[in-house]
Amino acid sequence: MLDLVHVRSFVAVATERHFGRAAAKLSLSQPPLSRHIMLLEGRLGVRLFYRARTGVTLTPAGQTFLTEARRLLNQAQAAELSVRARTEEPEGTIRLGFYGAAAFRLLPRVILAVRDRYPRIRLDLKELDAAGQREAFAFGRLDMGLVRPSPQPDGLRTDIVLRERLVVAMPANHPLARRRTVRLAQIDGLPFIGYSTDAPYMHDLIRRTLSAHAVAPDVVQGMAQARAILSLVGVGLGVAILPAHARFAGGDGVVFRPLAPAPDMALTHLIGIEDPGRPILTLVRDVVRDVGRALEQDGDPPPALHRGTVPLHLPHSGSKGRPRA
Repeated sequence: MLDLVHVRSFVAVATERHFGRAAAKLSLSQPPLSRHIMLLEGRLGVRLFYRARTGVTLTPAGQTFLTEARRLLNQAQAAELSVRARTEEPEGTIRLGFYGAAAFRLLPRVILAVRDRYPRIRLDLKELDAAGQREAFAFGRLDMGLVRPSPQPDGLRTDIVLRERLVVAMPANHPLARRRTVRLAQIDGLPFIGYSTDAPYMHDLIRRTLSAHAVAPDVVQGMAQARAILSLVGVGLGVAILPAHARFAGGDGVVFRPLAPAPDMALTHLIGIEDPGRPILTLVRDVVRDVGRALEQDGDPPPALHRGTVPLHLPHSGSKGRPRA
């Protein structure tokens, strides 16, 4: 079996092309380093270096072995980091971006789950819309982000972590509130509060849903944030279609009903950097996926009234860097 110390010595000499420099890099004297290479060549039964006074060069066998040696050392390092991550209490800070509506349900569950599993991992939360998160990743200010599907910088890992059903929100005294389920056709022609183009994913998803069923409500207002939409529903301005977790935002006088036929679900992506040297990234990514799966398995509650308090606070839909639903 190969000795990793010998393999590491070989890679150092192959990189430096000089025994003296390689020995200094490894904090060794030259005789032990030379012995490591001799033992490795004996183990492999091949000559790895051509030696000269000015330095060394790799033999064809050495060139072949260098690729495998580097791969072997990387695998050994990854195994070590993995074991440490599971046997030592992980710690560190992860900068996590999130869109506004994630705070209704997903984000609080993630915070609690991370705190429960890894009490020494800290989440540094940054409320940013998709454009704000793209900029933050570009300047190295985020490690992970919860976003609606949207174009993201190259090199980021993307996982679907939550699928939400769409529901219709309406004033409690609305005639459709007496129904257990609302059919999309029943929204046709009704005063409707939609998502503005400042929330492009939800705007397009609901537009496609209505168009696919030839439904044309009377759009009286478009807003970028779910909380603002619910404020307008609560004062009787119209009905709205939102992701199911918007019901946890509350809203005095607002009720939610399932839609039939069930439209496409609203997705949440977890995007983030990948860094083998920071195993806490993988740990937190796994937590977010687990939380998302648990929320999906919970399903939607019975279509009873869901009351709360949503103040009539309407943020400027064009304000830069505001969270989008």
